[in-house]
Amino acid sequence: MKRSSVLCAALLLSAFLAAPHSAGADQTIAIATAGAGGTYPPGTSFGGVTVNGLQSGFGVEINLDGSGLGQFSAVLLGTSGLGLEQDIRIEGEVTSASRPAPNIAVLTGTATIDLGDGLPAAELVPFTATVTTDANGQGTIGLVTGLAGLPAATINAGTITVN
Repeated sequence: MKRSSVLCAALLLSAFLAAPHSAGADQTIAIATAGAGGTYPPGTSFGGVTVNGLQSGFGVEINLDGSGLGQFSAVLLGTSGLGLEQDIRIEGEVTSASRPAPNIAVLTGTATIDLGDGLPAAELVPFTATVTTDANGQGTIGLVTGLAGLPAATINAGTITVN
């Protein structure tokens, strides 16, 4: 149920941020949005937690000057060393962004990362998400944080767009 709520909230955020804005709209070169889920390759880990999947939602304006405006959210679906579900939550504010190719967006900013282990979340952690879309509205999401990097997750549910 929690995962469905996170995905629903991410979709609503994406729709809101994708709506046209009057101030500075002429400076926006692209919009990147997602309400998507995917899988990681076997053996992937983050912060000592085995991670097998991703749920992500974001809505970001990519501007001509390299700035970005929006939010990035991801839940890394993991399993603790004891075999229990341990989800890692990443909530970020995007401050810069680029579109190096028509189907690629690179989103950068700072995030709060909660490892889901009961300890306080790490704040102001730098992150970069590289989003690649395909013709089916899916693709990959690569994520690198100041704590660790992950291989690209292959999106197999929902959609991601770079327009």
